[in-house]
Amino acid sequence: MKRLSNRLIYATASTLRKLGVHFNEEQNELVLEMQRIITALDEHAIQFKTEVAPDGTWSAESTNIDGIMTGGKDPRHIPEMIKDAVFTYFEIPPKLCRDELLRSDNEPAKVEQRVHVGA
Repeated sequence: MKRLSNRLIYATASTLRKLGVHFNEEQNELVLEMQRIITALDEHAIQFKTEVAPDGTWSAESTNIDGIMTGGKDPRHIPEMIKDAVFTYFEIPPKLCRDELLRSDNEPAKVEQRVHVGA
């Protein structure tokens, strides 16, 4: 139930942003701390090992921050789910979870994916 509530808050906040409402997430202390930690990592990125099973299910686990992991049924959702896992790990409230705060390397030939702090 909480996951559904968080998705609703995230979707509502995204819609409000499109209408010009600002949540000042770039100035939130939790967001700033997340960005500081990610920037201090090698290559300024959270690195993930992603495995896709023959049935299409997948899992991703950070190789440089213990405790960030996610998975799903459709590999097309890997970037979205990894961002969600990062925001959840850093306890960023759903209304502040703006995708542009994180950007990912989406190089399909690689098994590894990295999430960086957005500019």
